[in-house]
Amino acid sequence: MKIAVSTTGPSLDARVDPRFGRCPYFLIIETDDLSFEAVENPNVSLGGGAGIQSAQLMADKGVQYVLTGNCGPNAHQTLSAAGINVIVGCSGTVADGINQFKAGQFSTTGEPNVSSKFGMGAGSSSVLNQPEGIQQQPFASGGMGMGRGGGRGMGGGMGQGGGRGKGGGMGRGGGQGQGRATGRGMGQGWGMEPGFAQGSFSAPQPQAQKPAQGNKLTQLKQQAETLSRQMQETQRQIQEMENQEGQPVAIVNAEQCTGCGVCVEICPFGAISLNANQATVDEALCTGCGLCVKECPNSAISLN
Repeated sequence: MKIAVSTTGPSLDARVDPRFGRCPYFLIIETDDLSFEAVENPNVSLGGGAGIQSAQLMADKGVQYVLTGNCGPNAHQTLSAAGINVIVGCSGTVADGINQFKAGQFSTTGEPNVSSKFGMGAGSSSVLNQPEGIQQQPFASGGMGMGRGGGRGMGGGMGQGGGRGKGGGMGRGGGQGQGRATGRGMGQGWGMEPGFAQGSFSAPQPQAQKPAQGNKLTQLKQQAETLSRQMQETQRQIQEMENQEGQPVAIVNAEQCTGCGVCVEICPFGAISLNANQATVDEALCTGCGLCVKECPNSAISLN
């Protein structure tokens, strides 16, 4: 099986590039023996239509799966029309991605995960993990202290005294005795619990628990949801094609076409691509809207 990975370099140790249409390289990998072909992406500097052209390149290479970080709507539609499955959210090295793919840890997506023009001028980037910080707040706590007190009376007396203990608290104590008596009492006070240098303690806040990994049931539900979206997209395309029956489609005059790419950029349905500097119309995707006819600078396109 042939899979393609958008990469920053021409080797299996290269990082997965988060941009599909404007990545520096594509690695076309045969999963049976891990042999690969490094293809330098000719569409990196295109003013527009890089995703469509890169998707067409994958179709020409006979790829069955594309692994990348992000995929826009035009590229996703072109890949889907060519029968190529799209897997987004990939990161790490190419070798890591291949191992995860062979282990069945990826699911295809039935829709783009970024807007169009996502990769223009962005450069190669990676997702940054924000540092986890723990806010430490001193807190007040109750402390128990020993108190001393004196009392008068026959057989019993109540005494009041101040005692300092953990947290430095004031306490009351009662004592018994003949005449003048002293007693000890337990006092309770509130203060800062002793801890570090100045008697304050910063309590770490509990970290959020990470979601459980490898939950088979969750994976199966995600796969079912993906298949459902793919089925809806397929039904939508069938409906569009049925509605298009009998409608005119764009026709390119090969003698007048210069391969400028204006029609590729203007087509809202991704129905036009460039092959060997020649515009080609996919009649299954063309709706006969006529935008390409109006915008072609060479009057090389007509509706028929």
